[in-house]
Amino acid sequence: MIARRTLLAVSLLGWPGTLARAGDVIEEARITLAGIEVPAVRARLLATVKLGGMPVAVLAFAADLADGVRDLFAVVAGGRVVALEVLAWHGTNGERLSTQVSAVSDRLRLRLQREASAPRGRGYRREQWTDYLGWQGAAPLADAPVRPVLAGTWQAALAAQRAEMRAVLTVGPRGVAPALVAACPPPVLAV
Repeated sequence: MIARRTLLAVSLLGWPGTLARAGDVIEEARITLAGIEVPAVRARLLATVKLGGMPVAVLAFAADLADGVRDLFAVVAGGRVVALEVLAWHGTNGERLSTQVSAVSDRLRLRLQREASAPRGRGYRREQWTDYLGWQGAAPLADAPVRPVLAGTWQAALAAQRAEMRAVLTVGPRGVAPALVAACPPPVLAV
């Protein structure tokens, strides 16, 4: 099997075949971490914590797109993926998003401290915020905000994407398949 990145490079060199489109996920080999198969590029174990009394692993891996470098993180509990989120995004247009993941002392939530920026005119628009993902037993992690999210913010846009991803995760996949990675969009940082 030829990896998508190889196909993209070969296509750019003029070999006939498939061409990468802007929304294509560029994926290579796969690896197993904490019992879950994920893309191997930049794959790493970010943390192991207990949520709701259950051991939980937070795995990070590359899920690059044609229009930017993206790392995702998957939260795994009981051999199933219960959350899939953007860890870092570096768009070719100058957009940036970074996330720090940590456990909350109540052992029922994960804290996502986020920082984003995007070009606006001659300057940059910047936002910093904290999202929380709450333990839901065998169900996917859910938003657990400590205060209402302001409309029109990047936090609100990512919360909407999270709701869509949560619907995809209701079957509790046992791996991070290419289709699941493709279903996780890059962050919406339009100015």
